[in-house]
Amino acid sequence: MKTITAIAVVLCVLLLLSACVGAKYNESDFIGKTSAQIEAEFGEFDCGGNHAHVDGLYRNTSCGYTIREPRVGFLGTEPEILFFITFDEEGIAYKCYEGYRPGG
Repeated sequence: MKTITAIAVVLCVLLLLSACVGAKYNESDFIGKTSAQIEAEFGEFDCGGNHAHVDGLYRNTSCGYTIREPRVGFLGTEPEILFFITFDEEGIAYKCYEGYRPGG
């Protein structure tokens, strides 16, 4: 009986720890910045919209960073999840959301 209780406690602790791990990306780190500023801080986008304009900014498009790679498991494949940043006509980030790679 003590073994079962100990296992239950360990599983609860692990579950709580996994829930406490913060998101890799926070919307507040991106909103109001240009795509050039974001790439300088976080690296090249994993999934980019259209090609950058002459000035190097992405405009009227969304670009994303991978949050979770695709996982192949016993019950099937979990798709890749990306954190997308949407840019306006001036190349400024105004919206962020999680989603899946287009066409994937």
